[in-house]
Amino acid sequence: MAVDGSGRDFFISYAGVNRSWAEWIAVELERAGYSTVVQSFDFRPGADFVHEMQRAVSSAVRTIAVLSPAYFGSRFGEAEWRVAFAKDPSGALGLLLPVRVQPCEPPGLLSTRVYVDLVGADETSARRMLLAAVDQGRARPVAVPWPGGGVGRFPGSGPQVSNLPARNGNFCGRDAVLERLYGVFRAGSVTAVLPVGAVHGLGRVGKTQLAVEFAHRYGSDFDVVWWIPAEQPSAVVAELARLARRLGVPEATDQTDLAAGVLELLRGRDRWLLVYDNAESPADLEGLLPSGGGGQVLVTSRWAAWSALASPLPLDVLARQESVEFLRRRAGSAVAEVGWSELAALVGDLPLALEEAAAYLEETGESLPDYLELLRSRARELFGLDRPGDGGGGADERDRRRVATVWSVSLDRVSVEAPAAGALLNLLAFLAPEVPRTLPAEQPQALPDPLGTAVGDRLTYNRLVAAIGRYSLATVSGGELRLHRLVQAVIHARLGPAGERTWAATAVEVIRAAFPADSWEVARWPECERLLPHLLAVTAHAQRLGVAGEDAGWLLDRASTYLRERGQYRQARPLAEQAVTVTETALGADHADVAWRRDELGSVLQALGDLAGARDQFELALRIGEAALAPDDHDVGIWRGNLGSVLQALGDLTGARNQYEQALRITEAAHGPDHPHVGTWHSSLGSVLQALGDLTGARDQLEQALRIGEAALAPDHPDVGIWRGNLGSVLQDLGDLAGARDQLEQALHITEAAHGPDHPHVGIRRSRLGSVLQDLGDLTGARDQLEQALHISEATLGPDHPQVRTIRINLDRLTPPQDQPSTQPPPEDDP
Repeated sequence: MAVDGSGRDFFISYAGVNRSWAEWIAVELERAGYSTVVQSFDFRPGADFVHEMQRAVSSAVRTIAVLSPAYFGSRFGEAEWRVAFAKDPSGALGLLLPVRVQPCEPPGLLSTRVYVDLVGADETSARRMLLAAVDQGRARPVAVPWPGGGVGRFPGSGPQVSNLPARNGNFCGRDAVLERLYGVFRAGSVTAVLPVGAVHGLGRVGKTQLAVEFAHRYGSDFDVVWWIPAEQPSAVVAELARLARRLGVPEATDQTDLAAGVLELLRGRDRWLLVYDNAESPADLEGLLPSGGGGQVLVTSRWAAWSALASPLPLDVLARQESVEFLRRRAGSAVAEVGWSELAALVGDLPLALEEAAAYLEETGESLPDYLELLRSRARELFGLDRPGDGGGGADERDRRRVATVWSVSLDRVSVEAPAAGALLNLLAFLAPEVPRTLPAEQPQALPDPLGTAVGDRLTYNRLVAAIGRYSLATVSGGELRLHRLVQAVIHARLGPAGERTWAATAVEVIRAAFPADSWEVARWPECERLLPHLLAVTAHAQRLGVAGEDAGWLLDRASTYLRERGQYRQARPLAEQAVTVTETALGADHADVAWRRDELGSVLQALGDLAGARDQFELALRIGEAALAPDDHDVGIWRGNLGSVLQALGDLTGARNQYEQALRITEAAHGPDHPHVGTWHSSLGSVLQALGDLTGARDQLEQALRIGEAALAPDHPDVGIWRGNLGSVLQDLGDLAGARDQLEQALHITEAAHGPDHPHVGIRRSRLGSVLQDLGDLTGARDQLEQALHISEATLGPDHPQVRTIRINLDRLTPPQDQPSTQPPPEDDP
């Protein structure tokens, strides 16, 4: 039933995005003894909205207008407050009470009314200000209880879930751009289409700071605000996985599964904002954006072609007056405006350069005229120019020169005051831009003195970090050091070719010392995840400069192994290929390390379904390894076993059996009969004996593998899951369907727990379990398992992968003739 507004004290007028504010105001007023009409509480389904609004605004004694940028763009907001304004044009009766809940300037006639300002207020202060404003003399309660669950969190307290960087207290200007950006989002929310605002432009214009300010300024619009460094797709996946954990998405070992889970969750929710900072291109975010829901996405990027996906918002340098205002506020000294204007012109009104100049002046106390002359002098020294923006090159090149000049002055100062701080910056210049604060101190033995000694002492290291933070050369925030990419580029240029090679090699050595050698182990994946962006950065520099080839090849190989074990085969392939190239260049084509690199590339190609390519790599690895080591070396045993696995997949069962038997002999001789690798080759030999029809021999081999694995590893180790799956397949062929189902169910449980529900190995487990259920007559259960297997495998491997084709065939033959056995996936025999 509709509610008559007659006799109500207040009608609350608001825009939809400020509903939580309106409801909080209504509950506070009701608890204080007033009566209210608010749309979300009082307009019932089936009623005519316009009619109810007209009755409420006309008959309520007073109107509260909830002011925000969205309110001023609302279709009905102005119509609602104008009714109260017309009744009380002078404001003497107090019939129209504006309450500001977001930063904004009331337009037109509303600008004449004094408003209650709740922006930035906490819950207690906001309640006090609201009740004081509406009180016209009646007695007030001295205390009112917090309504708790009746309203939820205080609307002005910001998002409940957030990892936003700290707000820049010196941010100024850009109001028009922020309002335009907010307008883009508002338009998108009206159409119920996911709005994606892309802020792009040249580097140094302040895209990131604009996004930070937007998220903080309009934070009360959102329950979830999540900041995602988007320079590398792997970093996007990792940050989405962190958000998934914060929002309670069921845990999965594989980050890709968690990322997919949180995107699915957001599709069913509203009031969220995801900020993808510094995305290279739209293609890099493919599959990493929510495809629906009532939230919003903001992307910052230098790539201009976003119109197919987003509403582009080009961003330029600051207006001169904004630059002057920023410098005046940031430096906090009484300098004539003409002096600030000259400095702003010298640095091209680039926000990053302005911040650096202001930080230098603040820290050194140097006079502005002296600093200006220093900049001009350094520009002549660096570029042979009187002013850093003059003389040739495009706008981006001139900007680079301006900023290089400003930072060069600060870098010189820091290097003189604290040489080890200068060395720390040199190291950070070759890592990814966001560095865990503890990382440089974790491997002091890999660093040259004085930096190695300095980072080994906590107090001294903290002083170094403070020194680079004081000059705004890096942002020191919580547990992270953030070095802007342009600062990194300036440091590279200052070092010169020889210095670049030295520090690039040092950075490689640091990451090599830190990155887990056993990156295939599930327990080491969190550390691999933490270090992967830095591994990619240092190896890219090493390849660019032609240094540290052996270590760079090792790192690329370990990264490929990590990604392959996580089921990210396509991401692993380019790293495996680079590892081969880099190691061959450094050590020669016949070195034993090259055999390992080719072995890893073979494993990736086999996982991707390129069996011929995998065989070529395994054969090369074996040839190189036997020549470089000895025919009975332990490593040769591994390479023979891996060659056997691809020969089996290609149908050469005799060749596969021969390789497995040699691998088993070599490994037993090297390590004894109870080593985990011995278990691997027993399992592999069992799988090929099964294919050759020797089911009893196959069962014996697999039971030995399980005995070894459970004793040497653990009952829930992923390798044990593989071997149980293979044993289940043999038991199925032996007719022991109950035993087969038991082994396969255990294998599925182990693999899901270790790798998450969407790993390719889980697809294999479900496919095999589906086959056993089919033989048991449980066709519904079989179809369910096979459909899940197909979904997992298609998503991770693509529709043309051999494993996907096998599962699809089994689905099509859900009830095959008794003399036509189901097609089985290839065995899983990774060492």
